[in-house]
Amino acid sequence: MADVFGKNTKFADHNILTADTLLLNIAGKDTNVPGFLVQNITLQYNQPLNRIYEVGSEFVYFSPGRPIGSIQIGRIIGQQPFSKFISTGPKTIWSAKGVSKSNRTITLKKTPNSTGPNITIIITGAIVESYGFAADANGLLVQENVAIQFAGLSFPP
Repeated sequence: MADVFGKNTKFADHNILTADTLLLNIAGKDTNVPGFLVQNITLQYNQPLNRIYEVGSEFVYFSPGRPIGSIQIGRIIGQQPFSKFISTGPKTIWSAKGVSKSNRTITLKKTPNSTGPNITIIITGAIVESYGFAADANGLLVQENVAIQFAGLSFPP
């Protein structure tokens, strides 16, 4: 039966992956602990393409460049500090010398008991690019964010 706008809408009973069922693990440490308060995650993995043309031809050639990835994580400061995951310790992804710790990984996957599709994204060669801090007078929130570059993105078999 049509609704008041003349539209027929059917509801699908499909499971989807939702943000509350996403698990973020940085260098072997689970960030889904009370007090970490992650608010947003943005991940990008790009491979630049160079267009090459030749004189006297209508052809275009694509020459792929080296891929580069980035991830941004924003959170409200709570009980668990970001430094627990990105500081200069042996099991973190921060490198004060700018050398990527290639064996450090960031893993995004769904929680074991959640519905929705299985997804696991493995990020390797992660290095912290920038750290930011912000305070909001109206909302009284203190926020921090971190930008991380990485060398590789893969999906497990």
